[in-house]
Amino acid sequence: MGKVIFWLVIVFGVLFGLRLLNASKLRGGRKDASGPGTPRGPADMAMIKCVDCGVFLPRTDATQLPSGYRCGDPACPNRKRTSA
Repeated sequence: MGKVIFWLVIVFGVLFGLRLLNASKLRGGRKDASGPGTPRGPADMAMIKCVDCGVFLPRTDATQLPSGYRCGDPACPNRKRTSA
């Protein structure tokens, strides 16, 4: 029985060590990937304001007009414009 417990402790110790090693690699990779303020994904996309209704949306989802950007919502002109 003592040998089984010994090998279980060894296996769990190795697995725990591998998990710590993997976590440190992930943490180090995030620091080197980009500096502060660098866009990293959809959450960091530039947000713009619709000229018709005042709703903020990602620039990639907006339609560019000569007067500015507009959202693609068909009910946009009917919405009450918000004051900024």
